[in-house]
Amino acid sequence: MTSTWLPWAIVALAVLLASIRLCQRPRPAPARLSALLLLQAVAAVLLCLALSPPPRSVRADTLVIATAGAREADVLAIPAATHLSLPEAPSMSRVAAVPDLAIAMRQHPGTRELVIVGDGLIARDRDAPLPPALRFLANPAPAGLVELRAPPLLAPGARFEVSSRVHGLRDVRVELLDPAGHRVAITTPGSDGRVRLVASAREPGDVSFALRLLDADGKVRDQLPVPVRVRAVPPPSLRLLAGAPGPELKYLQRWAADTGASQQTSILVGGGVQLGDAPAALDAASLAKIDLLVLDERRLAALSPLQRNGVNAAMRAGLGVLVRMGGPLDAGARRALREWGLDTRGGQELRPLKFIDGAAGDGSAEPFALERFTLDVVGDDAVPLLRDAEGNAVGQWRALGLGRVGVLPVSDSYSLVLAGHAPQHAALWNQVLATLARPLPTTPSPELAGWGWAGERNVLCGLPAGAQAIAPDGARSALLADPQAGNCSGWWPTQAGWHTLAAGSAQATMLLLEPQQARALHATQQRDATLALRGTAGTAQAAIRVPGPRWPWLLAFVLVAALLWWLERRKPVVAAA
Repeated sequence: MTSTWLPWAIVALAVLLASIRLCQRPRPAPARLSALLLLQAVAAVLLCLALSPPPRSVRADTLVIATAGAREADVLAIPAATHLSLPEAPSMSRVAAVPDLAIAMRQHPGTRELVIVGDGLIARDRDAPLPPALRFLANPAPAGLVELRAPPLLAPGARFEVSSRVHGLRDVRVELLDPAGHRVAITTPGSDGRVRLVASAREPGDVSFALRLLDADGKVRDQLPVPVRVRAVPPPSLRLLAGAPGPELKYLQRWAADTGASQQTSILVGGGVQLGDAPAALDAASLAKIDLLVLDERRLAALSPLQRNGVNAAMRAGLGVLVRMGGPLDAGARRALREWGLDTRGGQELRPLKFIDGAAGDGSAEPFALERFTLDVVGDDAVPLLRDAEGNAVGQWRALGLGRVGVLPVSDSYSLVLAGHAPQHAALWNQVLATLARPLPTTPSPELAGWGWAGERNVLCGLPAGAQAIAPDGARSALLADPQAGNCSGWWPTQAGWHTLAAGSAQATMLLLEPQQARALHATQQRDATLALRGTAGTAQAAIRVPGPRWPWLLAFVLVAALLWWLERRKPVVAAA
């Protein structure tokens, strides 16, 4: 309301001041003064009407917009006043083209209903003002891989999941290939078409895995690139304590060496003799230098009360502790765990244990046979450490201060290595390490989505001010901040591939996909986003009111202003004596 009346108030004030000036001496003749005052008022009214023309009622018509995948016959079959096509639509000889939807709506202000035909609106047009009613005559849903959930930022050796959904195809399989083209996982879709594949990250860097959809004959029906971003992290520091030598400790040491972790090892062999590195004190000051303490049930039972208190204090300051079971827990070990908040029951018997891809990191449907102790933890605050093939908890952990303590009742994880499944053994222990170890310091890198679309607008939020996008060819472009969307910016990349988002010392990467390389995924996203717009439209109206034309009022103002100017500067005629 303020913006509507403000021009009128300013013009009225100007007319008032001009009228006061005319009425001062030397004052014109009464007839001339009256004409000047009247013309000033008329000019002021015409100027305000030119700035804000009165609305007029127009007949509300239907506008049909053709998008990608639309057929000319289907577009023209819809009765409407106007038929237009967007740049993504196929060439149509009898349908005029427009650069975007916003221009189409400005050219046809009397549109009461918008009919969209084809695959739907791309991101460029989804923010355009919509008419009161909207219909979307969508093409059939595409067949193929129609969803992609890529993993977040990973540490080297971390296990990650890739999720997707298959639509419109049966008797198919989905496989995950590493950057070298080797299959690392394969599965069949569930009843809802969803798939989940698991693999492990490797060296730091940005790489593209591939998700492929295969039919019953092994023919590739669809394929999606999967961005995997691996960031180098400080190597963890481990202390391994054992009450006796054994193969489980041997292969645990080998796994720690392969991950680059620094490790201290101490093995009791009886008679007060220890093997391994030089003995280190188990107090809060010494344990503050490591990230994870791993000890077996014998070494746990042998801890003195002073050592248990030192471990307890170190855990509250952030240390992670894992008790791995090579045998049943005795009373001393249970007492120590109870002091740390893990009240255990059972654990005297061994039971077969089967891991599948979701727990051991393999993409095969064949489970891996291990053994576990039937140990349970009493209490509602215990969290499963791992899960078996049936989804049952294997081991538990709980938070203690800033740290965590857990127990793993698996006695023979080393048998995975002996059976030729070293990656699954590493994935199992990587998961344990990631769950229990001391948290890593936060990094300044912003957390962004793993992928987006090239050639379309992408919205990025949470970036520091002054962020720039660096294309694969090194070209830099500034991000345009949206003042109405909080801390978000718009980005219109033109190249596919890996892009870097940089702001000072903070950097993040993002893989941009070419829509033509992921047709089913792109078409599904367009379709879903356009269908969501239908909820923002109202009901159709027979007539609507739109702003009237400005030019008649502007022309009248120019004519009256010219007459006013002439009358003000015309010299009065002086009669001859």
